[in-house]
Amino acid sequence: MIAITKMHRLLISFGAWMTLFACAACSTAAWAQAGYVHEIIGEASIQRGIAKAAPAKVGDTFETDTVFRTGAEGKLILKYGDGQVVTLGVDSALRVGQYRYVAGNLKQSTSSTELMRGEMRFVTGLIGATNREGIFITAGNSMLSIRNPGGADFTVMVKPDPEEVGAAVVARGDISVRTPYGPIYKIDAGQYVPWQPGRTPPPPLPIAAAPAVIQAAVAGLWTMVVPASSPVVVASAARMAVVAAATTSMAQAAVSTDPKQVGFVDAVSSGVSIRAATGKTVTASIGTTFGAGSTFNTGADGQVVLKFADGQVVVLGPNSLLGVDQYQFDPRDIKASKSALDLVDGTMRFVSGVIHTDNREGVSISAGASLVDILNRGPADFTVTVNAKSKDQEVGVAAVAAGEISVHTPYGPISKIESGQAVPWQPGRTPQPAATLATAPASFQAAVATLAAMTLPENTPVVVQSAALAAAAVAAADRAQAAAGANPGNARLQAIAQAAAEQANTATVAATTASQAVAATVFASTLASLPATAAGAAQALVPTAPPLALPVSPIAPAVTPGGGVRTACTGSPC
Repeated sequence: MIAITKMHRLLISFGAWMTLFACAACSTAAWAQAGYVHEIIGEASIQRGIAKAAPAKVGDTFETDTVFRTGAEGKLILKYGDGQVVTLGVDSALRVGQYRYVAGNLKQSTSSTELMRGEMRFVTGLIGATNREGIFITAGNSMLSIRNPGGADFTVMVKPDPEEVGAAVVARGDISVRTPYGPIYKIDAGQYVPWQPGRTPPPPLPIAAAPAVIQAAVAGLWTMVVPASSPVVVASAARMAVVAAATTSMAQAAVSTDPKQVGFVDAVSSGVSIRAATGKTVTASIGTTFGAGSTFNTGADGQVVLKFADGQVVVLGPNSLLGVDQYQFDPRDIKASKSALDLVDGTMRFVSGVIHTDNREGVSISAGASLVDILNRGPADFTVTVNAKSKDQEVGVAAVAAGEISVHTPYGPISKIESGQAVPWQPGRTPQPAATLATAPASFQAAVATLAAMTLPENTPVVVQSAALAAAAVAAADRAQAAAGANPGNARLQAIAQAAAEQANTATVAATTASQAVAATVFASTLASLPATAAGAAQALVPTAPPLALPVSPIAPAVTPGGGVRTACTGSPC
């Protein structure tokens, strides 16, 4: 068996290198800077060619014939020029083989990766998506191939000695594996296959049927936030990674967010005030943070967008008074998190965050003397208006853009309002069944349209302090750019605008890094809370939730205040 294994390895290596031999005439520069180290957790080393191994650092660039090794607690993420991403797990070793990325001719592009031992998650870039014949991946004595165009996202684990034991798990696309014990012709998304000495590899099985140790290893790689699998200029991307890494310690320390700072002002017009629990009142501005016990007053013409730590978003219209009665967010224990809002008067749009998604009972919302309950467990987006000059004469309306709610009014319950529906309530009348928004009072329709037209941040978790700083920095950069644009000949204003843009970019990278740390913690917490599978693992993965659903961080993120990209928000168009 050992002799066969050695011959198998030789044939694999010979085939891969002969295929790549045609590129041997390429200049040394063509192979330089294949990629860079995007992130490191724990101990990891880098060895270039025959040079002595050294500790790896975020931002290190690498080229052909570079070996990475991780320690017992180490992990790292590598990003390549074509967008290919490799995550190396604990106690693992990987060799970067020949790599050539020709953006103008992907058929001439090649990538060779050898997992010497341990565990690796592999996400294809442009080469793997368009020229799968140019991708060569070995794991121990086995060779993996991407079967179809469009790329793939898979995890492979291998222990080569004394006789190879391995397994592959696919999240996206499909692959085949040529093992020392026979071929595995196809592994689809959501499936896994093991291989071991003395046995022909079995047919693919669902991930949930994998042994606990396999599920735990995959979960450890999937919970790491990978960068987007889009092409980059390696040198500049590496510099950006260094900037992001400089804020990682702060981000990770802030995962347990300061309970006194539960949210921040993402956008605001003039005339909005915030009264803290201490009684101190300040004027709201972009980036102003607030704690539980705060009260917001928008005045006659004010509007404000509030972003909470768990991603919850609240928009207040003019003549509105809102109390943040209670708020606590623990990304490690969502079941212990809670949010209580009291709309004393006026109009509020509410977009749910992580607390509602994982702990619906933890969200409490009152509007005047009425109570609003969110019925669905998915995202919710609704608007409620209440005129509560007196408890017995309350007038209100609620409309739903996404999800469904119920309202307990002083005049009777409204059992359900679904997406696209609205229901008013007023003295002396039992609330009518839900109807389309077009049947609601014209003034309410106008209020809903005004709040729906406002650009909102994503309803994803953030670290309040860093997200608030990013919001303020972006707002300052916008003002500086406007001044510079109005005075193109003023060198001082141009310099101020450039400096402000750089500060905003740095703050944005920090906010993005911090929000990813929180999101990864939430994901890991949710994963750990899943029920055990037949294999006995309480860490069971969900085959229908591939890691591509995890937050990703483009190298040059166009992130708006709040650490989220303002391209989409839950519910109605925003």
